[in-house]
Amino acid sequence: MKQLMKKTILVLLMLLLSLSAWARDDDDDDYDDDEDAVEVQAQEEEPVLPIKKNFGFRNRMFELSLFNMGLNVSNDVIAAADLLQKTAVINLDDIMSGIRLDFGMSVTPLSLNFNLKDRWGFGLDLAQIDIFGNVSLSGNLIGLDYADNLTTGVGAAVFVGVVGVPIFFHVKNVKVKIRPSAYLPVLYAEPGVTYSFNGERLSLKYDMEVYSIINLDGIGGDGMGAIQDNFDVNDIPDILNNNLGYDLGLGLEYPLFSWLDLGVDIVNLPVPFMGAKLNHYLKLKDEVYVDTSDIDILDLIDGGDFPEDAYYFPESFEPEYLYNSRGKALYRPFKMLFYVNYRFFDSNLLTLTPQLGFSINRLYPEIGSIEAGLSARLDLGNAFVTTLGTGYLDRNWKHSLDFIFNFRVFEIDLGVSVQSPDFVKSFRGAGAGVNFCLKMGL
Repeated sequence: MKQLMKKTILVLLMLLLSLSAWARDDDDDDYDDDEDAVEVQAQEEEPVLPIKKNFGFRNRMFELSLFNMGLNVSNDVIAAADLLQKTAVINLDDIMSGIRLDFGMSVTPLSLNFNLKDRWGFGLDLAQIDIFGNVSLSGNLIGLDYADNLTTGVGAAVFVGVVGVPIFFHVKNVKVKIRPSAYLPVLYAEPGVTYSFNGERLSLKYDMEVYSIINLDGIGGDGMGAIQDNFDVNDIPDILNNNLGYDLGLGLEYPLFSWLDLGVDIVNLPVPFMGAKLNHYLKLKDEVYVDTSDIDILDLIDGGDFPEDAYYFPESFEPEYLYNSRGKALYRPFKMLFYVNYRFFDSNLLTLTPQLGFSINRLYPEIGSIEAGLSARLDLGNAFVTTLGTGYLDRNWKHSLDFIFNFRVFEIDLGVSVQSPDFVKSFRGAGAGVNFCLKMGL
């Protein structure tokens, strides 16, 4: 473990030194106020567009972020507007069309960032905790409609981002962002229930595996006592050596004109053969079915017995507690978004940003999803910034309002949102989100 940490630190230091030298060399090609920069610019075959800078407060050279947190919860059945009426109304048609409940929480206790003249910089994110999941019940299951092996159920995960190192620099006038990170899964479960109904036979097959960093045997009954019994502090070095995973964040931004940027952001790009692993898991596997083709209604009316082959229901739902020596490879949800920054009045005062992309998340019955959004950002000298956004993001219709109050030495970021998997209910209070961050620096 010590050798791994030493090698990691050495590689990061070499990378930062290389970026520093690169940035110094690249400064000769930047727009600047001195005459040398003008001469270099004249020698370029193609003009290099200047990078827009904020008027008012400059960005901090050194910044410390404390308690960066976000919380989201939503559903597509019950909205606050329905419950706050004199007579609460719940539409049964909404329930019969399916039920979705989403929840998520993210906390980063500490982040450090260094920024040199907005040309290059690096940072350090420590112990980021992500908890998210969903409950998805198909309308076919609730309404007992025809279906064949329709996946439904519960998906949930807890990831700890042990360390992330965001880096940015410029190649000519293209901004490059890279964020290598190491993460550790704590708990992971994918939807594992399939529903089938052909008009005669109704079947529910469940094959659910809940993976965890420790043995879950006894956790439900003894709580913290069982956790202490199943976890040994001396196992931490082995866990960090054997269970860590690695992924990358990547971003490119190109100023096509002084008022228009083209960009792409990639989140949690998996590193081949370096996914995280979990070994302990509990398993529930069986089937519940009713087959009406084996039932003779007239025979039952005449006092006959209910045929035993017409149904099956397990006597118990006791899980097995198992250990997978190879481990289950786990990756954090992936996302890719293309975007455009359009600056009105050729300044940072008002920026319109449409974005379009996709995400892959195995915690949902349908692992792929389209992502799209539109936001408008008002920037008053980097002292007060507000952003109004709307779109279909993280499988929810979200409408958000974010504020940045920058007092130069310290800053408060605050945001709120309403959201729901259902477009109409996203405006009626079927879900909400809040995020907060405190920053300080020079």
